[in-house]
Amino acid sequence: MTANADRAGSVKLQHATVNKTPVLIEQPEPTLYRVKLDPVAQPGTGATIELKVSAKVPVAPYQSDQLGADPSSMAANKAEYGAFLSADEVMSLNGLVPGVVPQKSDGTYFAGPSGMGDLAAFEPGHYLVSVEVPSTHAVLAAGNALGEVPRPDGRVRFSFGVSGARDFPLFVTRGYQKSSKVLDGVTVESHYLGADAAAGKRVLDYAVSALAEYQKRFGPYPWNTFRVIEARLTGGAGGMEFPGLVSVSTGLYRGAMDPLSALGMGGLGGLTELHEMLKGLDQMMEQTLEFTVAHEVAHQWFAMMIGNDPIGDPVADEPLTQYAALLYLEWKHGKASANSMRDAQLKLAYQFYRMSGGRDGPCERATSEFETTGEYAALIYGKAPLLFEAARKQLGDASFFKGLRAYADENRWRWVAPDTSLKALGKASGGSAKSLEKLRKRWWVDSKGDEDLGKGDLAGLMHGADLGGGGAGLNIDPAQLKALEELMKQLEGN
Repeated sequence: MTANADRAGSVKLQHATVNKTPVLIEQPEPTLYRVKLDPVAQPGTGATIELKVSAKVPVAPYQSDQLGADPSSMAANKAEYGAFLSADEVMSLNGLVPGVVPQKSDGTYFAGPSGMGDLAAFEPGHYLVSVEVPSTHAVLAAGNALGEVPRPDGRVRFSFGVSGARDFPLFVTRGYQKSSKVLDGVTVESHYLGADAAAGKRVLDYAVSALAEYQKRFGPYPWNTFRVIEARLTGGAGGMEFPGLVSVSTGLYRGAMDPLSALGMGGLGGLTELHEMLKGLDQMMEQTLEFTVAHEVAHQWFAMMIGNDPIGDPVADEPLTQYAALLYLEWKHGKASANSMRDAQLKLAYQFYRMSGGRDGPCERATSEFETTGEYAALIYGKAPLLFEAARKQLGDASFFKGLRAYADENRWRWVAPDTSLKALGKASGGSAKSLEKLRKRWWVDSKGDEDLGKGDLAGLMHGADLGGGGAGLNIDPAQLKALEELMKQLEGN
C-alpha cells in the first residue's frame, strides 16, 4: 500500500479473510502487508482474499497548483509528489489499491518505496475496480471504462478493467472536462479543469503525437485507452506515470498563459524589467509542457511494459525515458528544439544543483541512497540521460535506433537490469560492448558531471539559457544581471 510511503498510517488494511475465513495480517513495513494463507495456496490453485481499507487522505498543500510553491522541497529527503492527496477539484488516490510485490531471482523481494522517486513496483496484474462517488464527482482510472451506474442513494458507481498493469491509478475529480481522439484503435483522453481547457486540448494533441512517434520506433502500445489527467503535484514533479494513464501538474497547464503565477511569482507581474529579462518564458513553459507529456508517454514502454525495479534501480528507466522525450522533440520539431530542451531541462538542472552547493555523485544507486530530492532530480533526470546521447554519437543513428527497438521488443513484460538497454545497443552495433561499458561507468558511476556538463555560474547560465528555443539566449547585460541577482536574493528572503 504505497500511499503510506510519506505518511505512515494514512492507509490501513484490516479484517482480512481468505476464502471467507478470518486470518492474521502482518505489517512489517509502512507500505507492506502480509496476509497469512492457511492452508497455503498450492501452484495452480487460487485464494480469494478480502480486506477492509480505511484511509485518511492528506489535504493538498497551499499553492500546490503552482510549480514554484515550495522551493525548499528540493532540499527535502522525502517527497510524495502528490500521489496521495485531496483538493476541492481532485483527489489523487494512488497507492490505495494494493499490488503484489515482485520477487527477485534470488528469492528476495523488491524493497518498498523510500519516499524518494517512484513509489510503486508491482507485479503485472489484472484489475477490475468499482468506485462509488457522489453525483457531483467522477472517477478516472486506468483501462477500459466499463460504465457509470446510478445508485439508489444518489451516488454513481464507476467501473474500470485493465490487464497486465504494474499499478492501478485512481482519481476522483469534480468540474473536469474531457477531450479525446482515436489513434490506431487507441482512445486517447485528456481530462482537465474548465479554466485550463485550452491547455488541456493542447495536451491531448501532445499525447497523441508522442504515442504515434513511440509506436513507430518502440513497437505497439498494449492497451486500447490512454488518459492524461491534470492534477496537483508536489515536490517539483511535473508528471507521474502509471499503466495507461499519466498525470501532469496543474502548474504546467497554466505556465504558458501566466508563467510568473505558475512559478509562484505572480506578485512580481508589475515589474517591467523582469518581463523584459524573461521574454520567451511563456514559450519555454509550453515546450516544457509538451516535453513532460512526451516523457510520461514514453514511460508506457520503459517501466510499464519493460519492467524494472524503480526503487532499487531508478536509472534503469528514468534516464532512457527522459532521453526518449528529447528524441520525440527531435522527431517532431527538429534537432535544434531537442538540443534547446536538453540544455534548459537537463544540463541546466545539473548546473543549478551544483551552483546551490550540491555534490556530483553516482547515478546508479537505489532511491534511498540519494540525500535530497534535488540530488535525485539533478542526477537521474539531468546527468544520467545524457549517457544515451553519448552512446548515440559513438554508435551512429542506425545502430543506436536498431538497438533501442530490439531492447523494447525483447523485454516486453519482463524485468530488466540497469545495463540491459546498453547490452541491447552493444549487440545491435556488433562489438561495442566494452566502449559502452566505459560510457556507463563515466556517466552513471563516476563523478564526471562537471567535466561533461560544466558546473555553471549565474552569469553563464543567464547568457546561455535559450528560453525561446531559437538559440538567441537571454542577452542580459551586466546591469540587468546585477538586478536579477538582487531579485533572486529578495525571493529567497521571502
